[in-house]
Amino acid sequence: MDNSAKVEIKIYSQLYAGTSHNIGLSNIARLLSVVEDNKDIWLVYEVGKHALGSLMFDVKGEFFKGERIYNVFHKDFFTALSQDLTILKDFLRLMAEVLDSLQERKVVHADLKPDNILIEITGRRISSLKLIDFGSSFLFEEATSITATTPEYLAPEVLMYLESRGAANTVTNQTSLFKMQRPWSYDMWSLGAILLEILSGVPIWMSLKCRTMPQQSGKQTITTGIFGV
Repeated sequence: MDNSAKVEIKIYSQLYAGTSHNIGLSNIARLLSVVEDNKDIWLVYEVGKHALGSLMFDVKGEFFKGERIYNVFHKDFFTALSQDLTILKDFLRLMAEVLDSLQERKVVHADLKPDNILIEITGRRISSLKLIDFGSSFLFEEATSITATTPEYLAPEVLMYLESRGAANTVTNQTSLFKMQRPWSYDMWSLGAILLEILSGVPIWMSLKCRTMPQQSGKQTITTGIFGV
């Protein structure tokens, strides 16, 4: 059995253990069944809509005034956002409900990013939100190691730990890392990074210059991501 499949099965059993039902569980894509044969294991999930990342940006390389840059096109999410900020309130409320459910069960998603959040936009509201991909998740109280996921959305202390792996003091670093954190803090940083990306209107780690035209202002701007190096 694939290790990530084992992780997901364990995490889902934790999420739905007991009788308490936090409202945030409805914003997590439900694991419907597990089908295993001699070669593979198939995890069957409920159908979601579009990845948030695909509704935020379309990034294409181009030459502008003789310089190689990126053209960042804003898509449906920003169109709705320019018309009504309620969609941003919907997003933050739904994600807060999800993280509340996870921390209540001491589950850390560990790979929170726009591509793992499926949403459906109806008019100027988010009518559905589903968090997916628990293959890198872990139970906070049983954490023995951390896998490298998507660095753009990881907290600095996590990145420092990942960089020091293999060093003689790895175990010490890991112990210090989890003393610094709470079950919710790992994912909360990632949610904050996503929010910064939404507010800036540019992928946060875009290090090369990019050209964009925010729909709120209608004025073309040349910028880089706020975390770009």
